[in-house]
Amino acid sequence: MGIIIKQSIKGSIWSYLGVIIGFVTTTYLYSQYLSTEVVGLFGLLAAYSALTGQLFLFGIQGVTSRLFPYFRNPENKHNGFLFIALLVIISGFLVFLVAYYFFKPIIVASNLEKSPLFAKYVFLLVPLTFFSMAFIFLENYNRLLYDAVTGTFYQEFIQRVLLFSILMAYSFSAINLHQLILFYATAICLKGLLIFITLAKRGEIGFKPNLSFLAPELGKEMLSVATYSVLVGMGSIFVFNIDKIFINQMLDLSNTGVYTIAFYFGTLVVIPSRPLLKISGTLIAEAWKQNDISQIKNIYYKSCLNQFIIGGFLFLGIWANIDNILTILGPAYLQSKWVIFFIGLGYLIDMSTGANGLIIAYSKYYKVALIFIVTMIVISTSLLYFLIPIWGITGAAIAIAIALLSNNLMRYLFLWHKFKLQPFNSKFLIVAGFYIGVYLVLKFIPQQPLIWDIVTRGGLITLFSGTFLTIIPVSTEIIQLWNKIRALI
Repeated sequence: MGIIIKQSIKGSIWSYLGVIIGFVTTTYLYSQYLSTEVVGLFGLLAAYSALTGQLFLFGIQGVTSRLFPYFRNPENKHNGFLFIALLVIISGFLVFLVAYYFFKPIIVASNLEKSPLFAKYVFLLVPLTFFSMAFIFLENYNRLLYDAVTGTFYQEFIQRVLLFSILMAYSFSAINLHQLILFYATAICLKGLLIFITLAKRGEIGFKPNLSFLAPELGKEMLSVATYSVLVGMGSIFVFNIDKIFINQMLDLSNTGVYTIAFYFGTLVVIPSRPLLKISGTLIAEAWKQNDISQIKNIYYKSCLNQFIIGGFLFLGIWANIDNILTILGPAYLQSKWVIFFIGLGYLIDMSTGANGLIIAYSKYYKVALIFIVTMIVISTSLLYFLIPIWGITGAAIAIAIALLSNNLMRYLFLWHKFKLQPFNSKFLIVAGFYIGVYLVLKFIPQQPLIWDIVTRGGLITLFSGTFLTIIPVSTEIIQLWNKIRALI
């Protein structure tokens, strides 16, 4: 677990430096200088490019995750794996261009009235899709080279620094709205180029083919995994981006903007899990290769417990300060309160089930995940269709939370039934009881001036949690981390 802890700490540092920058960008610059329509445009472009970027990779990212260990050979440039990947990516992007040519008029026509800004800038989906494809693949490839930090650094920190800088320039009227939107797209694209340059400098980019290594059995397995990965990967991305598309089509771009900002606060809960799961996936893949069930069980349990502790802490901090957050965002975002709650709760549930999805994905039963994904798609789209007309953007948040709950429940039951893996124990109840108790204590504190109230509530949550987690040994990893911090101080 040492490599997991080390890279998780590094990844979390960059993530939370990015969160600080992103918090200022989202809560102040977005809400003060951008209309909800522009914010909605950004959210919609991100949603569409995530969907198309995942779809037109044709499953090569899944092949990388599952089968790259068999190609791994640094001296021989990993037996021509990147040559195969390059052919797939180029083919996928060409197919995307054809699809874009035919579907662009339909997208524009359906958005001219409700979302004219999106109709005007739909062309940005072309570069956004290409660089999304590049980053998804290269970040995955880099992670399997045991580097889970660089991708996090570019996506969570560098990208947010660029967006902050662009918004600051716009706030001082150094650039106009048209330039802002173009620079926004450039900032989103840049991480794909940066990770390519990083890998090239390390000597990890080589497109020399080695087709003799590609035995018929291995080629057949790659095709099978790719087909599966397209369906599962697309399903997963679909669920977590379709909400914005539904809101835009059923309501308008302004509501999409409000939801985008609220969604950001909800997803703050899940940020620490990203570097942890990235490196955990690599170790789980190796553990399955060696059939080391004890190692998998250890990773599963610790990922669940530690993510629940961290996610619960962040969810408590957000919800205890929800009135302060709404005050900062302003009147246009008052309807985002329960969106933040349900998205945050959904992701807390997702974090609390740890690396369950990765354990299934790298096991011999990996194809069963397709059933879970299809079920989640049916649940989420059905609920979005019925709940948005009733509760608006809050209905969309409830739909996503229920989809996350159902998906993780299916994964949990499957791992328990097939491998007798059951990570939950009394420590989870102790942690949950503690956080609920802290929230109830904070309810008795009268509302104070904005900054002082945030500092007071945040300070008390940190003080109580730090004291509790160091006195009650619910997590050895948390204790170890605290000892390291204390030694540095």
